[in-house]
Amino acid sequence: MMRAPNPLILALALMAPLAAVPQPAPDQPAPDQPAADPWATSFQPQPFHLMAEAVTDRYAGRLVAAETRPPHPAERAMGVELVYEFRLLTPTRSILNIRLDARTGRFLEVAGRGQLEARRRPAER
Repeated sequence: MMRAPNPLILALALMAPLAAVPQPAPDQPAPDQPAADPWATSFQPQPFHLMAEAVTDRYAGRLVAAETRPPHPAERAMGVELVYEFRLLTPTRSILNIRLDARTGRFLEVAGRGQLEARRRPAER
């Protein structure tokens, strides 16, 4: 008659191979992984689709282009690290070029004809 194995012995036998795997020191990165880039872990841009909604909430028209861009020197001096740039076709057929800070969502620049006509009033939003 075969006896059921002791659960404690079975658990220790299953964990023994795991104990043989070398573990990195807690304050050092694992040898097969590169050290984390502080910029990559600290920079958190806003979701692109939410920034597109912010543009269409503020201005009437249709988005015809969107891309990420590096900041201009004056924007970089304000602490901007990445810019979302949108092109919007207004109801009067003008093109607005709209730049937003990718991290904060702040409007940095709106350029083009018909800005005032395209601007939505708070009651329209």
